[in-house]
Amino acid sequence: MPDPTVRFSDWLHGRTIPFWLTHGVDPDGGGFHEKLGPDHRPVPGAGKRVMVQARQLYVAADHALLTGSEDARAAADDALRFMHDHCAHPDGGWRFRVARDGSPQDDTRDLYAHAFVLFALAWHHRLDPDGGAEHQAVRTLAFLDDRMAHPGGGYHEALDAAGQPARGIRRQNPHMHLFEASLEWIALSNDPAWREHADAMAALFETRFCVDGTLREFFADDLRPLDGEKGRWVEPGHHYEWSWLLQRYASLTGDRRLTPAAEQLYRFAERYGIDPATGGIIDAVDFAGAVLQDSRRVWPQTEAIKAHAARRSEARLAAQIESLLGNHIDGMPDGAWREHVAADGAPLVAGLPASTLYHLAMAAAELRRTGRESV
Repeated sequence: MPDPTVRFSDWLHGRTIPFWLTHGVDPDGGGFHEKLGPDHRPVPGAGKRVMVQARQLYVAADHALLTGSEDARAAADDALRFMHDHCAHPDGGWRFRVARDGSPQDDTRDLYAHAFVLFALAWHHRLDPDGGAEHQAVRTLAFLDDRMAHPGGGYHEALDAAGQPARGIRRQNPHMHLFEASLEWIALSNDPAWREHADAMAALFETRFCVDGTLREFFADDLRPLDGEKGRWVEPGHHYEWSWLLQRYASLTGDRRLTPAAEQLYRFAERYGIDPATGGIIDAVDFAGAVLQDSRRVWPQTEAIKAHAARRSEARLAAQIESLLGNHIDGMPDGAWREHVAADGAPLVAGLPASTLYHLAMAAAELRRTGRESV
């Protein structure tokens, strides 16, 4: 049996991304399809979220840089054009969703989506430093600071169609991905704004999001953890993800102040987040470790892989890749995976959301960065 990292790499870069570059792009409407159905054909009625276009741009750009694929380069360029032509809001920022042909469908400007736009622009800048992505990223960051900054710290979850801040629950997740995007730009640019934003997101993690050693998900307007189940809700996948991001932050900036917190998150996820029968990462526990949701999505598996690879936890890394392959990939047609499975392994989602490829490609990229994957 080949090494699990080789099997994963062959599946992703040899068969899956080429499949999506053929079946996941939309030659008529432009950009990428939102998802494929159970028959692995496009589901065009879902519209196109700018978040998905951004994630797929990253996947294509990374694949082009790795393999030299002209199809991947063309898909990344087309995604950027589609986003610029159809998703850019005339009042600044980016629309949440457009129809297949690019006509406006939802003019909400969503923080989570903007984080991925910034992330994708960093990867297009890697692919084409003269393609204008850096200018778009600087404008997007200025829009967030000017229009979406929250007076209590961090950013509003969204602006509604009228341009007013959305009220209600706030989440750590979009801020985490702004942190991720800032780190990508720190690696590419000397602009001090990216370091300032990364530092601000790290401070929010330290002072607001991490409570008594666990990462909370849902918060009130003043970033206090919510009462009830939402306040207790903890996702092991995000513990792994923040652990990995904080390690990358330390590597890029030299600031290792939060390394102990990264270790604490990792240890919590390792203790409470693993399904003992399959080795897969479960969806949710509470802050004391009691299981709240024992189903398993693909993305927590990939976040665990990244955290293990960055820590050079070789035995755990091999076991996690084997679990991902065995529970989500083996036995599926080329280009497909089991997106979400119940505790007994039964599939809970029939189709294939395009957004998941970002997670898979990021795991492979971390294996490559740490010297474990080749193509």
